[in-house]
Amino acid sequence: MKRYLLYICLMGTSLQAMATEADSALIEHTILTREITADAERNPALHGAAYHSSFSQLALGIDMQHQSEAFVQQLGSGYTLPYAGVDTYLRLSPRTAVWGSASYTTGTQKEVRWNSTSDYELLQPYVLADSLGGDTHRERYAFSGGYATTVGSWLAGAEMLFRAEQEYRDYDPRMRGVVTDLTIRLGAGRQLNSYLLGAAFECNIYRQTNSVTFYSEEGVIPEYQMTGLGTEYNRFSGDKRSLYYDGGGVALLLSAAPADHNGMYADLMLGEHRYQRKLAEYNSMPLTTLYNEQAALTLGWRNSQWALFAHADYTKRSGDEQIGGTSDARYFPTIGTLTMYKNQLLDAYLGAFYSQGSLSMMLRGGYQSCNEKYVYPERQLNYSRAYGELKAQWIKATSRQLSLTVNARAAYEGQLTHKIYMPYANMKSSFIEMVNHTYRYAKANYTHLGANVRADYHWSNSPYGAFAKLGADLTLCSVGEHQTTLQGAIGITF
Repeated sequence: MKRYLLYICLMGTSLQAMATEADSALIEHTILTREITADAERNPALHGAAYHSSFSQLALGIDMQHQSEAFVQQLGSGYTLPYAGVDTYLRLSPRTAVWGSASYTTGTQKEVRWNSTSDYELLQPYVLADSLGGDTHRERYAFSGGYATTVGSWLAGAEMLFRAEQEYRDYDPRMRGVVTDLTIRLGAGRQLNSYLLGAAFECNIYRQTNSVTFYSEEGVIPEYQMTGLGTEYNRFSGDKRSLYYDGGGVALLLSAAPADHNGMYADLMLGEHRYQRKLAEYNSMPLTTLYNEQAALTLGWRNSQWALFAHADYTKRSGDEQIGGTSDARYFPTIGTLTMYKNQLLDAYLGAFYSQGSLSMMLRGGYQSCNEKYVYPERQLNYSRAYGELKAQWIKATSRQLSLTVNARAAYEGQLTHKIYMPYANMKSSFIEMVNHTYRYAKANYTHLGANVRADYHWSNSPYGAFAKLGADLTLCSVGEHQTTLQGAIGITF
């Protein structure tokens, strides 16, 4: 298993060269190259072989974002999210590793409109919504743990990830969403000649209870059961404000990488997830079912200093609307199903990575497209864009005890095509405003600039250290709006 040991020491050549300048464990776990190996490391068997050193971190931090106008109304115009978290990776022996994390996040999401459901990006367009909205409070607990070992010539691993989250508003309209999200991964790997092959299976179970209430004596506003591109399930909109989502799915992960970290590599992911929205007050009557099918492929070549890669990610989202029959004692039988919503998303790019001494750089250039459609009455919102991104990382020891890590990013997204088709004459004025707002930002150009600095202090003759991190990002939008993001954290390493 000599080549297997070389794989454990992934990026070993460059790490050894840099070890005299900064703590090798910190470098190994935070180096920019990890973005290249992230897809393969979703396989817990390979994740257990990815690091040869142990590294743990306890952090207290805050993330803040502000948009001069909400780019996506359903996500709000910003947030303030303090958090506490711990991450650990322990190599128990050359053959066995364990890892885990735990975090708590709380805070405020600002000026959310047209969305009264948690996890909008996962469940859209099938959300509960109103035109008023407001700030929401968020609270999230997340846990994960994994184990990997070598049995003969095989690698085996398992990992579990769990998230519990609630989001609510303490004034009308008082939305509330409570989420439980469980993911389990089982993986295996085996060396065949000079390559390490990996395969993993992922299973996800998702549930959310969602409701909106009104306490004010001034009355209520309608809650809409949204169905995509400014449409609603009119029969069950208005005062039907209690529902839940059941869903989940599976994914298959395949990978092949050179055991000595020198040669061609490939990663493939195939996944299928579905989420059903049900009315709680009508004996769990199904309203809609969202299908999310995804395929992602990465091909590349790398050695200890260089990497060249190509990536393509295709997602097909489609939605069925269940047709309810005549009510019988608050029970609506399903008498038919219509596939009304369709959306195809593509993200493809070419990239390169280079590392020399303390400096690492990554360059990507790609193409994105979105083709969203509602079948009848016909509606379309399409756009495509080209983008480029440059990332740089510099790691340097300023003394025997102090090291600095600097990350910088610059990116640009430029529109190529855009199109909208809507039956405006038959749409509510509030829905017209929402759709036009979405299209305004979908066809815009974006410039991104960002940087963060991390300082690590290592106590002499001790496994403990302390760190502080500050970061800022700026996004400029061609419609004259902007977004600023700030991050800060302090903590200890061990």
